[in-house]
Amino acid sequence: MIRGNAKQTIFHRDEEYRYFEDILAQGLEQYSLMLHAYCWMENHVHMALQVTDQPLSKLMQNISQRYTHWFNKRYDRVGHLFQGRYKAILVDKDAYLKELIRYIHLNPVRANLVSDPVDYPLSSHAAYTGRVKSPCWLSVDKGLGQFGKTELAAQAAYLHFMGQTTEEELLEQLRHGTKQGRILGSEDFIKGALKQNKEKVSTEITIEQIVDVVAKVYQVSPMELTSASRARHPAEARAIIALIGMDYCNFSLSDFTRYFNRNLPSMSRLVKDVRTRLTKNQSMLERVEHIKDQITAISEA
Repeated sequence: MIRGNAKQTIFHRDEEYRYFEDILAQGLEQYSLMLHAYCWMENHVHMALQVTDQPLSKLMQNISQRYTHWFNKRYDRVGHLFQGRYKAILVDKDAYLKELIRYIHLNPVRANLVSDPVDYPLSSHAAYTGRVKSPCWLSVDKGLGQFGKTELAAQAAYLHFMGQTTEEELLEQLRHGTKQGRILGSEDFIKGALKQNKEKVSTEITIEQIVDVVAKVYQVSPMELTSASRARHPAEARAIIALIGMDYCNFSLSDFTRYFNRNLPSMSRLVKDVRTRLTKNQSMLERVEHIKDQITAISEA
């Protein structure tokens, strides 16, 4: 799930939904991911995505940055459009795919936009019922396969399932994960996922490792970044370190103010300025993507 910053609107017109779908389709093909279900809301989106050997972060960063750049140009605005890093929960598809699909398709019902998901055109619900043809970038076969062996039987069972009530505890788990973290599945599934992923970037990377990568890319020394210098080049590098650390590695801005011995307001202004410039400066955006790729490689080593 990705949400508009401060819950601001990210879709105003049909063309914007279509553009988002276009870049999503390109990203799914580029990064070899499958989309099983979706729901586009005015200020956020929900997706059930199946990953392979490519990390989910590559797709999410790609579509959020491309859409922000296009959206800002369209409305002559600056600044970041989305609220930090996307939110993801790792789900055992064999045990919870049906529940996840229902959760996503009932989002507009829970938001009191419609009383029946069939009346909401911006989700994959209609493709699951057979009312509309599934777009090429949506994979409904695996989802429908959870409900029946033939298409008609699966669609009938799916509609019956959609009419049932989801337990509140399960709703909370689909929103936030379980006590073990943002993972939903059996104990064996959770243990296997933690062993395989080792939490990757989110918990294993250190501030020092981020600093080392950014220092090399910006061709400055780590010592210069922690010095009292206010020169523009190292200041930008510090802001990039903080931005990546907050958005992709679960650090807080306070972690970087302590590390760099800066005050919170000045660091906040630096990061905000960099976010704004990233939406307009393609070379800077590519530099950040390069840094994130290197940090991901370190975390997976």
